Amino acid sequence: MASQSIKHEKSAGKIDIPRILMYIALLGYTFLSLLPLYYMISSSLMTLGEVNAGLWYPKDIRVGTDISPCILYTTDTFVNDNGDRVTETRFVVDIPEEAAQVQKYGPRSDVRQDDIVRDERFRIPFFTNYCAAWEGANLGTYMWNTFRIVFITLAGLVVFCTMAAYAFARMEFPGKNLLFGIMLATLMVPEMVQQLPNFLLVTEIGNFFGNQGLNLCGAEVRNCWINNWPALTIPFMATPISIFLLRQHFATIPSELWDAARIDGAGHVRFLIQVVIPLSKGVLFVIILFAFIGAWNALAWPILVTSGDSWRPISYGLQSFLNDEGNLGHLRMAGSMITTLPLLILYAFTQRVFVEGISTSGLKG
Repeated sequence: MASQSIKHEKSAGKIDIPRILMYIALLGYTFLSLLPLYYMISSSLMTLGEVNAGLWYPKDIRVGTDISPCILYTTDTFVNDNGDRVTETRFVVDIPEEAAQVQKYGPRSDVRQDDIVRDERFRIPFFTNYCAAWEGANLGTYMWNTFRIVFITLAGLVVFCTMAAYAFARMEFPGKNLLFGIMLATLMVPEMVQQLPNFLLVTEIGNFFGNQGLNLCGAEVRNCWINNWPALTIPFMATPISIFLLRQHFATIPSELWDAARIDGAGHVRFLIQVVIPLSKGVLFVIILFAFIGAWNALAWPILVTSGDSWRPISYGLQSFLNDEGNLGHLRMAGSMITTLPLLILYAFTQRVFVEGISTSGLKG
């Protein structure tokens, strides 16, 4: 007993070099991972001169210049685009001229008219760079488009991927393993290579539903899919990685539950809805999060299938803004931060569920 206690004291006093090195490596990786995010946030608060000087933090943050009340809730009386004098109560972006001068961009207010009568209710303190980027890139319209695209895509993804994964995991039919292998093989095909055949497919299908086929869209519409939500959402409602993750999880559900459901008179549809899906909330959340990120970041495909701003997502709006404001680095960083913020907030609130879903979805080591 004494010898064991002596060995325990020696081992307790020994320095664990490998563990210390591991923590140092993890801290270094964490620092490198957070450094671009810090630089983006810091630059979005700077003036143009500070960004061009290569500073790592803003030095001149003062009310009226870098940070200024620029979101107003007011009742305005003004002449609209039709020449009518109207009165509206609304939120508007109104950056003071002195702040715009210091930041090196022109006034970005959408209500700067000489004959305007304003009854200001209250101001919301906000960063002028963010307000200028929001107005300059029209991010409100593009973000609304993105939310619509994401919602439609996720709704279809949950339905079609769940049914396909259940068929691969719990049902027997000829060629099941061959079809599953072919589906997995498509993961090796680069995304850019898939865009040409996908574009040809959505074009022909859209023509079929337009005035060249069933004419379900009206005589004036030639193609129902291009420049509309079907081309932006339907090709991504059944992704191989989502089907794979769901299939791997569905295969782990005990067969005894299926036997009990059969005794109770349930078929595959009832078993899927009442048993399988409630037991698969974690992995369903993972594929929804993956699909949300993919739809939010999509750029090349939306540019290919749209020609107007009515359905283009926020990634296109940001890219256009970056091209237009190439010399205004602080506004470019502010616009990038606006488009990144929803993803950061989403992950911050869903991190635990995301990690738990990954560990039960077939990716566990």
